[in-house]
Amino acid sequence: MSPVFKVKFVYMSRMYISLALATIILAGYSCSSSKVSSNAGYPQNNLWQSQPLTIDGDDADWVKPLPYHDDKEKLDYFISNDSTNLYIALTSKDPQTQQKILQGGMTVWFNTTAEKTNQGAAGISFPTGAGRNKGRTTLPISGSAATNKVIALDNVTDYTLFGFSDKGVESFDYGQTNNQGIELKIDFNNSGELVYEAAVPLHAIYPRSGTARFAGRNIAVGFIIDGIPPQPGDREDGGGVSIGGGVGMGSYGSGGGIGLSIGSGALGRIGGKGKRFKQSKIWQVVSLAKPQHSNQ
Repeated sequence: MSPVFKVKFVYMSRMYISLALATIILAGYSCSSSKVSSNAGYPQNNLWQSQPLTIDGDDADWVKPLPYHDDKEKLDYFISNDSTNLYIALTSKDPQTQQKILQGGMTVWFNTTAEKTNQGAAGISFPTGAGRNKGRTTLPISGSAATNKVIALDNVTDYTLFGFSDKGVESFDYGQTNNQGIELKIDFNNSGELVYEAAVPLHAIYPRSGTARFAGRNIAVGFIIDGIPPQPGDREDGGGVSIGGGVGMGSYGSGGGIGLSIGSGALGRIGGKGKRFKQSKIWQVVSLAKPQHSNQ
């Protein structure tokens, strides 16, 4: 091999290696960017909902994967709109997050000034949380594993609306209709994921709007997940949290997913150094979408 050819060979080899490394890095970046972190500090373009979602606690009509993700609570969520409604969907397979939502409660806020605060915002508290107003609910484990999710959902009995009307705070039984036309549902799917769905009319969010054109408006959507108040007998150490009264992990549903088993048996042990006792705040600013080729 001549010296000149050898130099060219080495140069070309290094160039191909550099191109290959660049391709690998870009591919990895593309995959990691398929979901948007909840920490993104700029408005995200909202997704146009070409077909109305059925609010039934079933995620079969969603487009997967859900575009937004929160690492701390291990949940994915979805915000979209059509000309009538803002749609909210949230799912989590994490047992602690499921327990916090079902027993601690969750409030979803809508701030039309696009500020990440509930000051001046309208909100939906659903579930309202068993631990906040009713004390801990200790339920016996009975029947097949498939019935455990029904036991866990027994804590979901009502919901509360904040700031959607001049009445201020309004409380309703779960399933009861409201004057705003807001629809809510929570359930588990066959994979053991907790599924939260809501359809909120845009006119309820913007009650003083004199137009039906909402596209392009920025709005902040906040998910406030309350922690479960510690009770006598609860303790926390480096290895996890021991829950008095027997709240632990179980398997239920036709998908065999991991969910909540609530009972009065042995202590359930969940790691995480007290995550289930702490409130979490997740905010996302989005710009309301319009259909393609629309002048809305």
